[in-house]
Amino acid sequence: MGLFDYKNAGSTAGKALYSDAIALTLYAYTPTGQPLPATAWAPIGAKALGYQGKAGAQGTFYGEKDGFTSAEAEVLGKYDTAGKLIGLGVAFRGTGGLGYSDTFGDMKNNLLAAVGPVDYAKNYAKSAFDTLLKDVAAFAIAHGLSAKDVLFSGHSLGGLGVNSVAQLSDSNWGGFFKDANYVAFASPTQSATGNNVLNIGYENDPVFRALDGTTFSSGSFGKHDGHQASATNNIVNFNDQYASTSQNLVPFSIINPLNWSAHGSLGYADGLNRVIDSRFYDLTTKDSTLIVSNLAESSRSNTWVEDLGRSGEPHTGSTFIIGTDSNDLLKGGTGNDFIEGRDGNDRFRDDGGYNILLGGKGSNTFELQKPLQNFSFANDGDGSLYVRDAYGGISLTRDIGALVSKESNGWWGMTSKEITYTVSANGLLNGSELTHYNHSLNGDPYGNTLAATVDGDWLFGNAGDDLLRSDKSHVTFVGGTGNDVIHASGGNNTFLFSGAFGFDAINGYQGSDKLVFMGVQGAGQGYDYKQHSTQSGHDTVLKVGDFAVTLVGVGLDNLSASSITFA
Repeated sequence: MGLFDYKNAGSTAGKALYSDAIALTLYAYTPTGQPLPATAWAPIGAKALGYQGKAGAQGTFYGEKDGFTSAEAEVLGKYDTAGKLIGLGVAFRGTGGLGYSDTFGDMKNNLLAAVGPVDYAKNYAKSAFDTLLKDVAAFAIAHGLSAKDVLFSGHSLGGLGVNSVAQLSDSNWGGFFKDANYVAFASPTQSATGNNVLNIGYENDPVFRALDGTTFSSGSFGKHDGHQASATNNIVNFNDQYASTSQNLVPFSIINPLNWSAHGSLGYADGLNRVIDSRFYDLTTKDSTLIVSNLAESSRSNTWVEDLGRSGEPHTGSTFIIGTDSNDLLKGGTGNDFIEGRDGNDRFRDDGGYNILLGGKGSNTFELQKPLQNFSFANDGDGSLYVRDAYGGISLTRDIGALVSKESNGWWGMTSKEITYTVSANGLLNGSELTHYNHSLNGDPYGNTLAATVDGDWLFGNAGDDLLRSDKSHVTFVGGTGNDVIHASGGNNTFLFSGAFGFDAINGYQGSDKLVFMGVQGAGQGYDYKQHSTQSGHDTVLKVGDFAVTLVGVGLDNLSASSITFA
């Protein structure tokens, strides 16, 4: 689905729309001499629109009505490779404009939106740009464009403008903009039209959603992280202020200057662009918990990026943690985590659960924080190392070159020491000492028949349609992609499914066994298996996203929530 899925258009369309929206938004702040959002975009001036209001030499349009003259907007056209106009973008500038415009006028508009006349925020765009929007609508119609070809974007006060147009679109400007696209960043307001607008923001940005819809309330002065239907609700800008214990002793408030460090438009672009590039992106939804590192370079070597639970309501479900392209310290919690290091030499930690750790480029290290004997390790022969802890939690890791354990040291184990192990094809190396991986049988891309030989075996089908067999107990079956058939009988087994796992069948499933779905689109922590399981004759079918597992000879009554985990 994806965090920025808009009007259920899908992941790819959501990414493209976000990319255009953030680029248009940044352009609205610094149009003079700045690169356009993409080579396909070009500004459309007042003459082309037939607009008679005030406009700057670079194409900037200024607020029309007294009291709104500090408002600014840009209108751009999107062109295909043949030079044909295929879309329009309208970007409202936010407060300040980097010092070149009427910042005090913007501040006045912000204040009036919060505490001023009734519906001031709702009517903001009409008050500032009524004639301009009429001309944009006429221009679009004259060039054969529909409302679906028009994108409105803006940051902060500009985002308020986006929400204003959306809310007024049905009864103004001939109703032309009713079905336009609306993507706002850091907006203090949310349109009552719900899913017509995608309001993107960091929950620790004190401006984002500060108003209750378009109304000021006492909650606007403190934490205002209540769920909003049109907004992303759980993205954290993990910057130096959020990470600082001392700075967080001061109450979270829009009147606290320290909190505003999460509001800047460039910080939005830098963090959220890494989110859409993430290999986890398709696993996210609008309400997913994302911790996005925006630490200063000097802080990244001594500050762990993690969910600290500050500035918002308690998070539920799996947590996604996204690093930078330099060296990061990234730490998961006791729940299920998806952690991505990107470039740089990154260090990872996690406190349990079912996790996926992607090291990315560089020399990456997983710190276990406990003695090595508390874990077992299995290598699938295809680039993934699986780390199982003493409580049964499993971390699927890729591009991790070293593991660090913490061992007792000195008299009575009163101190500890860290030991680094190099991840090799045959086991974990500490000098000449080799710690072997758990016994496993690994398939190839062409389909295999694999049979467990000892209790506690791991069977990795990898790609292809595989047949996995076992009469042992405590076996972990990882079919991989393809349509796999599994025969098990020993009990206390784990069946692990990840990614596009295919259509698999399990024979011999028992109540002591565990089904684990990690990183499967369409499922997440808290997923109710009853809503996605059906009886088919004597079998039970678990449909998870686009794929399914058939438990042969197992009735629905034989399943329980404790034996099925969605991470």
